[in-house]
Amino acid sequence: MLPRVHEGQFHRFCNVTSLPRPTQQPHPPLWVAALATPESFERAGRQGYNIMAIPLAGGQMADLLSTYRQARAEAGHPEPGRAMLAFHMLCHTDHARAVEIAREPLNRYLKLMIDGAKHWLRGNRSADYPGYDKIIASLEQENFATQVAKGAAWVGEPAAICDAAAAYAEQVGGIEIASLQVNFNTIGVQDAERSMRLFAEEVMPHFRRESVVAS
Repeated sequence: MLPRVHEGQFHRFCNVTSLPRPTQQPHPPLWVAALATPESFERAGRQGYNIMAIPLAGGQMADLLSTYRQARAEAGHPEPGRAMLAFHMLCHTDHARAVEIAREPLNRYLKLMIDGAKHWLRGNRSADYPGYDKIIASLEQENFATQVAKGAAWVGEPAAICDAAAAYAEQVGGIEIASLQVNFNTIGVQDAERSMRLFAEEVMPHFRRESVVAS
């Protein structure tokens, strides 16, 4: 393989090689992460990539995914693309116990995430992230109750989670993959494992076309 040279705006590489060679055709599926700006969803769709998103903002996701799919179609991509959304999930045979286990860890998760973003904002402003400060300000209003209410967190007994998952998918026009955060913040290993097993046994059989990835 011949050495490669790259002269870019930010990086310069001279006489380097890449193994294995990136020659797979077609290339592996590419996924683009996006949060709340329509431009991010539109660009990913126009370029024919799949989309990864976090439904923290609730109902806005329907418009964002619509923008993504419309951009794909207008760019001539034959397939509608795939959307993977990340949800917090705690499944338990007792609804009250599920809430008890998940409430404070989810609240702390949100607080730590927002504190980190605010710390970055204090010393940084970037034209690449217009309105980022407003997004973070809106997320400061979020907590366990609001996340469950808008379908961004699935917490409860299996039947309730089935209903929440189906309702959210219908609300946003369908999703292909739900990426589940099962051990967020201080959720214990035993609680997380019990939750995953119950979800696999009593929730997943209700959904045949969708995929679920636990993390």
